[in-house]
Amino acid sequence: MSARSLSTVGVASLKQTVVPKRLVCRVLHRLRRCFDARGVLDMLEHATGGEFYIFGGTVRRVLFGDTRSGDLDLMVPNGGSRAFEALNALQVPVELNRSGHHRYHWNALQIDVFQPREFYRGFQDVDAALRFFDLRINALAVHPRTGLILDPFDVLLQSTVSDPGINWCRWDEMHLLDLTVLAIRLLKIMYETPTLTISRADSLRLEEDVLPRIRRVEWDQVRQRFPLGKEVFFEMFEINVLRRARNLLPRAPSKVAQTR
Repeated sequence: MSARSLSTVGVASLKQTVVPKRLVCRVLHRLRRCFDARGVLDMLEHATGGEFYIFGGTVRRVLFGDTRSGDLDLMVPNGGSRAFEALNALQVPVELNRSGHHRYHWNALQIDVFQPREFYRGFQDVDAALRFFDLRINALAVHPRTGLILDPFDVLLQSTVSDPGINWCRWDEMHLLDLTVLAIRLLKIMYETPTLTISRADSLRLEEDVLPRIRRVEWDQVRQRFPLGKEVFFEMFEINVLRRARNLLPRAPSKVAQTR
């Protein structure tokens, strides 16, 4: 291998190392700034030795510089009961969400916790579960014990993350109601992050296959997730998702804020 090649590999390796570490630090710093989230992290790190994964909206928002805070999504390795035992020992209120996962309420903070084997058809480990997430930008997971980040789709290797990365192997398996939930989630994420643009191929697939099926849904079944109704959803989806792929309007009407 030439000296130039060695130098190139070294720079690439450095970028691959520094960017995830910086993101991990920002995620943990963001959570520790919030009183409830800091309490949860301190308790779980003590109870599990940091053997759990933070994923979902927390990581995604930090990646794109969004300062808003939301729910906390955690995954524990299969057979890892210490997180559940610690939360239950503190008598943190708990219920099961629509997927059958434990949903805890730590004061105002909602915490969803599950194991890979509990995720849809069941998976052997965290990495395999992340590969079935709906969007590739949602499949980033921070591991507090090691300070590392799982990135099964190599999202962080991109110089600029601009595509949410629709994971069609997940979308294709969903029943109609679950498919509608994924489309609503995609719309909300695209609105939250105006710099995101899906590919033209993904846009066509959504327009020609997914959206016609969603039109058959009785909207009362998903009204809690999108209370403005079906027609408003399609209007917003056109502006926020499809038109961006055609390099048209970058943002949605202000009324989309009402869906938060």
